[in-house]
Amino acid sequence: MKRLALICGLIFAAAAAACAAKYVEREFTCPVCGDSFYAKLDTGEVPHDMRLDLKPLGDAPAPWLLPDCPVCGFVVYSISMTKAELAKSKTIVFSEEYIKNQKRSSYFRLGLLYDKLGKPPFMVANAFLRASWQEEKEPARLKEDLELTLKFFSACAKDEKSVVEERENSQLLMGELLRRLGKFEEASAHMKGLQKIKGFQNNFFGDVVAYQLNLCAQKDASVYEMEDVRSSKKPLLDQLRWQFKKLMRKYKKQ
Repeated sequence: MKRLALICGLIFAAAAAACAAKYVEREFTCPVCGDSFYAKLDTGEVPHDMRLDLKPLGDAPAPWLLPDCPVCGFVVYSISMTKAELAKSKTIVFSEEYIKNQKRSSYFRLGLLYDKLGKPPFMVANAFLRASWQEEKEPARLKEDLELTLKFFSACAKDEKSVVEERENSQLLMGELLRRLGKFEEASAHMKGLQKIKGFQNNFFGDVVAYQLNLCAQKDASVYEMEDVRSSKKPLLDQLRWQFKKLMRKYKKQ
């Protein structure tokens, strides 16, 4: 069974997995404006499960914290940058578009940076996907995040230079994004197309596709979890137990 790709490349060495705290604090110097600031970094907990949009559940960071300059809003995505990349980043950060979005989530701004820097579509898409987790309580921003994520995953799916795993993950997530955006007919057509591809047959990817098709038929744009997919293949009593567990978990959060 294929694993869903969780490629971010943004975990810093200072966040030691053996640390008992949930995060560590580290001082950074912004390479763009030179301001010194402290930023919290997560300590590497492994998620037990995730949603269909890959957001980790439980106590796992979702998404990972990023060093975010409080002065210019630059998201420090790398501890080593070439002179050319730094020069281009400065131009981006002081552009009208970036300044206009300084109050957006860190991962939204990271997506803007990656896009303007010419990073691979899969990397850009993952940044905007994580922005959707940060801004999911703001409907207008969430919609923009999902649309941008869909745009770049679609580009990755069409890019023959992308590795197979990235293309397959992009194709699977395209169905999730189309459904979440309420584009049920388009999502259904996309998912039915995936069912004809070998990489989505007789594996968990195939199970996700079948589950998504059922949600589209019900015109359901809600958020669901990987465990919902696994539960749907179990006997009715087990399904009811899972639904009760979810209900109790939701109740405890209120």
